[in-house]
Amino acid sequence: MVAHAKAIGLYEGENDTLKNRLDYLAGYGGKREDGSDKTRVRLFKDFAPYSFGFVIEARNAQGEWSTWFHGGLLFHGAHDGNGNGSAPTLAVTLSPVTGWSIHT
Repeated sequence: MVAHAKAIGLYEGENDTLKNRLDYLAGYGGKREDGSDKTRVRLFKDFAPYSFGFVIEARNAQGEWSTWFHGGLLFHGAHDGNGNGSAPTLAVTLSPVTGWSIHT
């Protein structure tokens, strides 16, 4: 996915670039008072091309991880009507997108 994003000029930059969206997910939730992570993000393959599913897990007071919420880091472009709800992403954006968008 990184190679694809770099090849089409959508790896680094603002808004809908792959690195920007991955960095956003990585920083979600912050740290606990002892410096340990409050949350962790697990990515997995999505059925849509160049897209991920994700689950964000939160750590409780006993140090155990449980699912907090999940969603998708989806790649939109001409192949899906730029996020108009058509296949293969089957997801809608409020305005047309070429790049990655987080859906929860």
